Amino acid sequence: MKLDILCRGIEVDRGALWRFSDSGIALRNRVYNTPLWSIESTATLPQELRVGGLVIGLNSYGPSKWKLEFSEQDDSFQIINREAEYKLKPEFIPDLGLFRQHPEHRRVANLYGGHALSFFSPRHCYFFADKTECGFCSLDGTAREDKSFKNVLDVDDVTRSVRTALETDRDQIEQIMIVGGNLRDLDHGFEHHVALAKAAAAELERAGLSDLISVHIATMPPHNLGLIALLKEIKNIHVMFNLEVWDETQFNIICPGKASDYGRNAILTALEALRDNIGPYRAHSLLVTGLESSESTIAGATALSELGISPIINVYHSDQHSKIGLGSRPTFESLRAVALALQDLYQTYPLMPYWKHCGRNSIDAEAQFGLFGDITPGFLSLAPYVNA
Repeated sequence: MKLDILCRGIEVDRGALWRFSDSGIALRNRVYNTPLWSIESTATLPQELRVGGLVIGLNSYGPSKWKLEFSEQDDSFQIINREAEYKLKPEFIPDLGLFRQHPEHRRVANLYGGHALSFFSPRHCYFFADKTECGFCSLDGTAREDKSFKNVLDVDDVTRSVRTALETDRDQIEQIMIVGGNLRDLDHGFEHHVALAKAAAAELERAGLSDLISVHIATMPPHNLGLIALLKEIKNIHVMFNLEVWDETQFNIICPGKASDYGRNAILTALEALRDNIGPYRAHSLLVTGLESSESTIAGATALSELGISPIINVYHSDQHSKIGLGSRPTFESLRAVALALQDLYQTYPLMPYWKHCGRNSIDAEAQFGLFGDITPGFLSLAPYVNA
């Protein structure tokens, strides 16, 4: 179900979108991306939903066999599968009390997947200035379109938001995420992200929650690999240096800035240094299905696992502000192959998902729990959720 929805997207009954206003659920913002055919009314569309307990990105690309509708009879939303003629009842994720009670924090943080308090800084990337940005990235367009977020965060921003969130939302937050664009000085950019992560970790330590809430950084590796040792000071840390695609030719095409300014082999070397500093499988690298063949993605996930690095498998979603744009997406069958292979890797190696239970476009937690045990195009395993 999740694979198919992420492949096809969900058509949305826009006539019912007003019902999301002032509903207390987490609504879409443009700090990350805009995977929609039309940006009209996107401010009232949820970022994700839960179906059958799974967090799924609510990506809308236009007509789809999956449609989110509002039933006047039941006074509730439902997801219709037009081909199989069944209905699923989605659950919408509540927004953090942090943002409802202290709206000023919306300028520096957002909720990801229902369980991750996320900070994005800087809100720009020099790859765009050089026209060498990753082909799927929409950061430049979303930043220009929505100026409500602070462009560069400081330690005090993170300290205040984490401290308040631990008072208002202790039971909802499972991880803190530090992510952002790239500074031209990659060493300085890495140190910036580490400083923000340390601020978050300090608040977790103060609250006695370091063992329960993990800190996650997504960043480019520094040129000075000695700086990676700074991560040893952060308890319960996970870090990803992203390759995006495994095939070297595709890497050069999809990620020209990373290819020219750092290099695929150098990223692999940095990942090994990361593993040695923070521990096996706490080092991660993301691979995006749909940007290369499923065989290549599987080969990359296998190679990373053998190196002691946890692969992260994200399903490619089209973003209208990206260079690739609203293009084709992976097929169900290609995702099926990747999902089953990833599940086998979780049974073979002690891999760790980067997003524990909140990856709206990733399939790692589902593979960890063996939820792809019997994937069929007929969705026979949906029986417990049909007409729920």
